[in-house]
Amino acid sequence: MRSIFRRNLLAAGIGALALALGGFAGLAPTARADEAYPSKPIRVIVPYTPGGVSDAVTRLVMMKLADRLGTPVVVENQPGANSQIGSAYVARSAPDGYTLLVVVAAHAINPSLYPKMSYSPLTDLRGVSEFGAIPLLLVSSAALPPTDLKSYVEWARAHPQSATFASSGNGSGAHLVGEQFAQTIGVPMTHVPYKGIAPALPDLFAGQVSVIFDSVQTMMPQVKSGKLRALAMTSAKRWPTAPDVPTMAESGYPGMTGGSWIGLLAPAKTPNAIVDKLSAELQKALDTPELRQRLIDYGIEPVGGTPAQFDAFIRSEAVRWADVVKKADIRLE
Repeated sequence: MRSIFRRNLLAAGIGALALALGGFAGLAPTARADEAYPSKPIRVIVPYTPGGVSDAVTRLVMMKLADRLGTPVVVENQPGANSQIGSAYVARSAPDGYTLLVVVAAHAINPSLYPKMSYSPLTDLRGVSEFGAIPLLLVSSAALPPTDLKSYVEWARAHPQSATFASSGNGSGAHLVGEQFAQTIGVPMTHVPYKGIAPALPDLFAGQVSVIFDSVQTMMPQVKSGKLRALAMTSAKRWPTAPDVPTMAESGYPGMTGGSWIGLLAPAKTPNAIVDKLSAELQKALDTPELRQRLIDYGIEPVGGTPAQFDAFIRSEAVRWADVVKKADIRLE
């Protein structure tokens, strides 16, 4: 018994020494380091300005993740260049699990829009978990004749010069979904970009711009006020807070199912054990009824899933939007 104790004590001492020396003499501390993660606060970069839906939702989800991990998760905004500034920063960060990135659909769209990027969205970053799908609501100006999607398409085909769509900016998710819609209905609609959604609303109310795709949370209050008309949702099924609004698939356009999404990424070389732990804890947070309801209130469908599933989804989205960009001949510098 004493000899067994002595051997165990010796093994423990050698393991501790190897950990302190960073794996000296061929003894790797990786497993112990991963088990100890996280041992300090985690930074999560949001590559957009504060106050938007992506920022608010990130803070909500990361607060729950911090509770699960037992360590602070600090959200930091680094906006600019359609998310490229903050994304490039994380792509160049140490792959240790302490600097992470939240992205939306623009992450998969950017490679098709910008021929010269300082990082590769698809190879310099890896998925942790998608935590929300963001279906978009198509609304039209109440100042115009159409009252539903069918009548809008008929009106747009008869008045192509007036068939315009707004977005929060060139290269945004709303821009690409609008281009996809124009391609789907076969009308050469004109894109009118704004610096955010708020500046677009007065022109929408007045009928100077005919439609826009945006979040349910943002647009339903304007629909209820009578200033805009809800035409269709890009969700797979009717949305709980807008049950009277048909889906695009119900309206005859199944290819328009989808929209935007939001999820967490890490630098590409982050160890699997760390990424898997983050993903598992995120899934547990998303499974709580409280967080699920809060996300739905924001117009977001909780998703979750494994890192491999998120990576595969991002690659499929990149292919999907590359086709839209090519057909619309969109070029940004």
